[in-house]
Amino acid sequence: MSSPQTSSRRSSGYRRITAAMLAARDRADSFAGLPHGTAKPLRFLAAFERARPCLGLSAAAYTLVSWLVSLTRPQDWEEGSRPVAWPSARREAQHLGLSITQVKALNRRLYEAGIFVIRDNAQGQRSGQRGPDGRIAVAFGFDLSPLAQRYDEFVHLAAEAMIEDRHMKALRRRVTLAYKAVQQAAERLAALDGLPDEWQRIETEAAHLVRTARRAERSEDLAFVVTGLERRKAEAEQAIALVETVKTDPSVSQYRPPNTATNLAYDPTDTVAAQEPSGPVPPSAALPCSPASAPERPPVPTKPTIGAKQEIRLKPAQLLDLAPRLLRYVSDATPTWTTIADAAGGSLRHELGVSPSLWGEACVAMGREQAALALAIVSTKAPGHFTRGAGGYFAGMVRKAARGELRLDRSIWALRQAKWGKVDMRRTQ
Repeated sequence: MSSPQTSSRRSSGYRRITAAMLAARDRADSFAGLPHGTAKPLRFLAAFERARPCLGLSAAAYTLVSWLVSLTRPQDWEEGSRPVAWPSARREAQHLGLSITQVKALNRRLYEAGIFVIRDNAQGQRSGQRGPDGRIAVAFGFDLSPLAQRYDEFVHLAAEAMIEDRHMKALRRRVTLAYKAVQQAAERLAALDGLPDEWQRIETEAAHLVRTARRAERSEDLAFVVTGLERRKAEAEQAIALVETVKTDPSVSQYRPPNTATNLAYDPTDTVAAQEPSGPVPPSAALPCSPASAPERPPVPTKPTIGAKQEIRLKPAQLLDLAPRLLRYVSDATPTWTTIADAAGGSLRHELGVSPSLWGEACVAMGREQAALALAIVSTKAPGHFTRGAGGYFAGMVRKAARGELRLDRSIWALRQAKWGKVDMRRTQ
């Protein structure tokens, strides 16, 4: 009787079988062959080639599989037969230009990946023989039937990889454009001698996000990086807008609404619905676009003041419900007025055709958060509502704010009634 140690050893010539190999072999055993005249092994090979990167397989893996497929015949894939190739390990090594050890490792990797199944004889050797009709009579070697069985899977993987590649290219392009915009903003601000105190932070964070983007391998991860980088781009554009506004009219300050004429033409009839004079805008409502460049001042409230008497308070989530176009550019699950202002001054402003200089005037005239609220109201209007475009409409709002005549509260109440019907006061709390 042999000892336990002796009986547990593998016999010479037999490979160690893993669970993945057993699963691949069981699946291959179920292959019954293709109908006569329908076998297209090169089609299966092409699908595998496109899906190979998704499977984490090397180029040498495709070289080996394509060579094995070339050793089969179309009738080997049909009913009553099985596509098996039986080259020796030495012949494999010569064809691939690898050592015997490397060939064995590659064979095992493809076996575990379920690309083929290795069926050896009792001595662990490969051999085969064809009958007079050219069909395989007996064969031990590489069973390639998984290529036919997994054809649809390979096609699906390749399609997903193509879509992912397109997403990654589009996102990387946005990374490039956003970072270039930040760099150009730095040059412009330096030329105007107006680099704000927070510029070092913006520039450092943008560079860090670019380095992170280079390491991103999935579109989901890269999308978060792009969102953050475009937010820094929006901060840079707002800094330029504020500096240019102050350079144009030195009398403009963060406390005094500007009287600078915008370069966008507008129709006086393009005003917010149900506007009534509400008196001058209080100093606390006129926030600068770049808080770091402003002198010491009282803390800014977390909710925007709507109307002179602060009669209505609006939550960020409620505004996104009322202005769905703005919602597309806010990725935070729990948005704040800061993130809403970033989205409005960045992507939404660009979509509506509002220039950076006009946005800067709006920030000085109304405060950054109220400017975002006004732009969100503009985004809810149908294109036919404007006579001179959304930019002209927004310019009219900015001029009314500068004169103390803009009433955003009535517009908000009108949106609420149109969206929710009779307003439940509990929703505003």
